[in-house]
Amino acid sequence: MSIVFRNDPLIADYDNFVSGHSEGSMFQMSGWSTVKREWKSLRIVGESDGNIVCAVQILVRTFPFGKKLFYIPRGPLISNEKYAKDFISHIKKTAKEQGAFCVKFDPNQVYRKLDAKGNVIEQQSQLLDYYLGLDKNIVHKGFETPMSAYAQPRFNAVAQVSEDMEERYTSSAKRNIKIAVKKNVKVDVFSKEKLDSFAYLMELTEARKGISLRNREYFQRFFDAFEDKTVLFMASIDINESINICTDSIEQLQSALAVAKKETNRVIEQRVQLENFIKEKEFFLEMQIKYGSVTDIGGLLVLFHNKTAEYVYSGMNIEFSKYEPGYLMWSKAMENARSVGCEFVNFGGVNGDLNDRLWEFKRSLGAHVDEFIGEFDLIIQPLVYHLFESVLPLAKKAVRKLKQLKK
Repeated sequence: MSIVFRNDPLIADYDNFVSGHSEGSMFQMSGWSTVKREWKSLRIVGESDGNIVCAVQILVRTFPFGKKLFYIPRGPLISNEKYAKDFISHIKKTAKEQGAFCVKFDPNQVYRKLDAKGNVIEQQSQLLDYYLGLDKNIVHKGFETPMSAYAQPRFNAVAQVSEDMEERYTSSAKRNIKIAVKKNVKVDVFSKEKLDSFAYLMELTEARKGISLRNREYFQRFFDAFEDKTVLFMASIDINESINICTDSIEQLQSALAVAKKETNRVIEQRVQLENFIKEKEFFLEMQIKYGSVTDIGGLLVLFHNKTAEYVYSGMNIEFSKYEPGYLMWSKAMENARSVGCEFVNFGGVNGDLNDRLWEFKRSLGAHVDEFIGEFDLIIQPLVYHLFESVLPLAKKAVRKLKQLKK
């Protein structure tokens, strides 16, 4: 069967194909080009008998002397392997015509699945040879484990959504969720009306971690591109109510201690509780001056796509960390994902060595690990490509140093 390629297809037709494809992701939806507007973009489809059988969205970055890099995040999307080589050839032809020195692509293909302990439970060993066999000039960029090694993290923490998903939470996660509820933390769902608050929480997270994330304008783009699929889960605490709870508890304990006749274990316990409530009330009085009567203490931006809830960005006010807003917020978002028919929640990237606090947090909510096949480069102009490969790491290092000096 013959195949016809079309550049710049109708957006609606293109997005319908991506939405229905088993490997389709938000990165290949046309809306992603709105989010990544610092890149130019182009879309290509292959049609057979009038039906789209393969599609790709390419982000284009222009470098000095007119040299271009083509980048395909989580793509291309191909319905049948028999079209793969022809599609790659057409992408290569388009890259040559537009002066690209390389086509970097990052297939939405899981190479291995790992359980919570890091044991391999599923593997597609043939994937590497399959992609390398599509063109003689394709090279694989390796199996690095750090999140920062590639444009998209190779290791993602993913949890299955089901009625019994809470049974997969660890005991510490269940305990921390109870702490948040007990301490008056509330979680609600919002749209872009909470963008200012969310952006502020992200600024606090940036400052705490010493990293550069995204600003309000960037998050606004998510709603511009995916407004019907994007929500904000915001964890808040009513400071006035918390002060009243502390005041009532202090009065009750003081009354009980006033009539106590013996220094029993129960009395000792009440004295400790009284001291804790006095300290907590002092804390909330301080926070009341700083933040007012009610304040948001955690935020999570979630995008729904192909029966998966993508946890895109999360921020928190560290001053309220002991109230565990993250656990309650993420678990509530999981409940919401189940209610709207999602099958999976993608908690986002983790380091492949599974040896950090981020993974421990995500693992505690029942996550396993999807290890993606990683990046491939289809080399178009070898000399320019190898120069780029040697200069880029140095440029990234210089940018990191510059950011550190500005702090």
